[in-house]
Amino acid sequence: MPMEKISVNVYGDSYPLRVENSELTGKAAKDVDGVMRRFAAKAPDLEAKKLAVLAAIQFAEKKNELEEELSQLRQKMAHINEFIEQNLH
Repeated sequence: MPMEKISVNVYGDSYPLRVENSELTGKAAKDVDGVMRRFAAKAPDLEAKKLAVLAAIQFAEKKNELEEELSQLRQKMAHINEFIEQNLH
């Protein structure tokens, strides 16, 4: 897939990027901006760098949570497939 040049805005700053999927990247930038702004509303004295780190931690926690859920679903699917194979053959 060819790379596209786009510009995203996060917390008042513009970032020129080269991306494969501008729609996904644009949504991700809006998500980051939203999380940073929610943190800023709760702690208005925090500098942007710290807000960005807090946002990154929140996204990493969610990613880890989703990876764990995916792993559990894969295990359940493996058990279901095993059950089906044992009972259909």
